[in-house]
Amino acid sequence: MAKGIASGLPLSGIASRAEIMAKWVPGSHGGTYGGNAVACAAANATIDAMISEKMIENAQARGEQLKSGLAQIQKKYDSAIGDVRGLGLMVGVEFNDKKMPYGIASQVSKQCLSNGMLVLTASIYDTLRIIPPLNVSEDEVKQGLSILDKSIGEVLAAKH
Repeated sequence: MAKGIASGLPLSGIASRAEIMAKWVPGSHGGTYGGNAVACAAANATIDAMISEKMIENAQARGEQLKSGLAQIQKKYDSAIGDVRGLGLMVGVEFNDKKMPYGIASQVSKQCLSNGMLVLTASIYDTLRIIPPLNVSEDEVKQGLSILDKSIGEVLAAKH
């Protein structure tokens, strides 16, 4: 695990069963993300903020809101969106490769950027990766869903 664990500073961790970890001798695994005092202090502050600001609870609630809104968008554009999947605030929107030309996810991503929201593509499938921060608000999720809905509509309208 890495990336957000220290709010952008280089730090990672490894989690495994004890019998597997016992086979590694000290020093056998290290690198840039191996930790230093500043990154460890940042990780402690990040974990404190996650607890005090109830980010995990927020991620669950906002993730449900996000997936519910995406399901509505999927119904609206039923021939375009094949699947909405994910856990919490890490959600993928896969476009229907049988009915949409490949590359539509990239086009929607670019249109979202034009409309004020950064959304990246992911996977070998035509998929948008939606990963807002753990402290995203209800209004921000609504705004993001609105921008995505508008952007998909604009891309599909341009195809006709």
